[in-house]
Amino acid sequence: MKLGFLSKIFEGALSIERTYNDCDKALNKLGAYNERIEEMQKNGEDLSRFPTEEKAELDEIVNHAIQGATRLINLEATRNWPGVFREMHKNLANIYYELHDHDKVHEECEKLKADYGEVGRQDAEEVLQKLADEKNDADSSEEAAATM
Repeated sequence: MKLGFLSKIFEGALSIERTYNDCDKALNKLGAYNERIEEMQKNGEDLSRFPTEEKAELDEIVNHAIQGATRLINLEATRNWPGVFREMHKNLANIYYELHDHDKVHEECEKLKADYGEVGRQDAEEVLQKLADEKNDADSSEEAAATM
């Protein structure tokens, strides 16, 4: 009986650690991909020339991270891991930010603010600030282009 209990704890810890690693990997790969796409755009390169194998691998990594984080979040009703759940919502918000899915970013940030107290609010504000900075940069670029 005791071994079953310990086994569940150990299994849960491994799953959590694996999911953190998957989210970190997805965020790193997405950041590199977005930088590469931005560089291609600056150089006037055809974006359709981006290697399809690399894009497929990226999509697989990102989808795996989203599924893992979502699977952990779905345990919220049965586990008392508020820090883990908050981190998973933050990871999802950051992944969605890198995917430019702003509706889902706002959705995850609302969950952070509503359910995770001051730390959740700070996490949400950090992600939302990146969105605001991105919008300000885009507005500045448009203004500069309009004055040329």
